[in-house]
Amino acid sequence: MQNGSSSRTVGIDAIAVHVPRLYLDLRDEWARVRAPELGEASVEQLVGKVTKGVGVTEMAVPDAHEDSATLAAMAAVKAITHAGIDPRDVGTIAVGTETTVDQSKSIGAYVLGMIEEHFGVELRRVGAPQFQFACIGATYALESAVNAFRAGEATKPYSLVIATDVSKYPLKSAGEYTQGAGAVAMLVSESPRLLALDARVAGTITRDERDFFRPNGLSTAVVDGKYSIDVYLGAIAEATEMYLERARAELGRPGARIDELADHLLFHVPFPRMSEYAALRVLGEAWRADGSLRAALAAAAPQLLSPELERDPAVRKEAEKALAKSVIFRECYERRIEPSLALSRRIGNIYSGSMYLALASLLETAADRAALAGSRAAFFSYGSGASARVFSGVFVDPQRAYVPHVTQALDGARVPLDVATYERLHAGPSSDGPPSLAQPGKSVLPPAGEFALARIGTDQGPARTDLGYRYYEWVAS
Repeated sequence: MQNGSSSRTVGIDAIAVHVPRLYLDLRDEWARVRAPELGEASVEQLVGKVTKGVGVTEMAVPDAHEDSATLAAMAAVKAITHAGIDPRDVGTIAVGTETTVDQSKSIGAYVLGMIEEHFGVELRRVGAPQFQFACIGATYALESAVNAFRAGEATKPYSLVIATDVSKYPLKSAGEYTQGAGAVAMLVSESPRLLALDARVAGTITRDERDFFRPNGLSTAVVDGKYSIDVYLGAIAEATEMYLERARAELGRPGARIDELADHLLFHVPFPRMSEYAALRVLGEAWRADGSLRAALAAAAPQLLSPELERDPAVRKEAEKALAKSVIFRECYERRIEPSLALSRRIGNIYSGSMYLALASLLETAADRAALAGSRAAFFSYGSGASARVFSGVFVDPQRAYVPHVTQALDGARVPLDVATYERLHAGPSSDGPPSLAQPGKSVLPPAGEFALARIGTDQGPARTDLGYRYYEWVAS
């Protein structure tokens, strides 16, 4: 990323994804139930809005024994196993999340305990910080881990960075079909086998915004949908400009456009269609600044060249709508962006992990992973509230470093939910006291070969106090 010694090659050595086995098909019973409740003219209209307008077909739903900590621990175990490393070689477990399970304790500490139990090791000399800034938290965690290696401060060969979240919105709301759940774990190291991150090129923008937030005490977020999209696009465009200024100098490519510097464009994916909006903004800005493309743009999207573009949102909207239909954009989109969206279409929004799920999707869907070696990926990370960070890296040996596993899991023992069961899980366990003290409800699928939230502590007295503490355990197959 940036800062520290450029002589150290640092990046992602391995990556693994874990998602719940339960899912909701948004084209089936849910659509038939919700269409009249949402005031849609027909079931087909709602299905079209969800599958085409938003870009999702299914969304992962956590079972009663699952939460952001169990998802994180499962992804961590997969990353360690796939990489073939000793977990005692991990010096830091850094978690990025916006759905923490405790207002004080880091999820990383819970994950540490689960890893110790699973592998039968002791990890007492491991740091376990948590990074919170909506969906960009995991990127700040990655930056911290990378900079420790660049500065020569890392004490062990690996750091474990985990993005984990359960995206949850009110039932029968416009956000309901942009939910999801999952975790992505990445092992960071020097001389990485998967992706070497470019040094001193990142661009970061932060603004104090109200586009999306979750006040204390609320289990679902407050969202100003259209405004949030505008903030996302503006912040990403600004961070991209900063990235380009630095990347052109550091990579020796003066004047290069973003699509000339990077072969793959991986965006934060709250929903797949959002990647198209972001690509239109980023590529539109790049192409209209390139005089050699003026004739092509004049034919494809003449509004993009209008002097009113910067001052009038309506002109920009029409310009990007026209560009979206153009051959120049569609060819670039299909080649550089679409492969990164396959998993999100079937899993949904996993907040802090969504951009890293895009990386896994590119690796899973590549016809020839070996051919990715030497190509550059640009990452466009965003967190509401609001912050954007654009950075890049070069694939090293993805054929050897990446173990395909996500598509297999989605095509395997996944279990569809009926609407009544989904709504029960969404509501959570009932309790006479605060929701945080409620015991886990009944699982749809009994835990097997996974970590599970076993119980919530209830003691409060002179001999022992664990009121609200979360107890996790490994449940064998």
